[in-house]
Amino acid sequence: MRGTTSVNEIRTAIRELSVRAELARKEGRQDDAAEIERRSDSYREELSHRP
Repeated sequence: MRGTTSVNEIRTAIRELSVRAELARKEGRQDDAAEIERRSDSYREELSHRP
């Protein structure tokens, strides 16, 4: 993640990554879906540290 990211940007990223992960799963790309989920999890972790 780059420098300072707003809470809104993080939430948007999580939503977009969730859609991409679901698409990857539907297309049978399980490894890609898992990687996208890991990225999404890191954004959720970042969000949990925000006020």
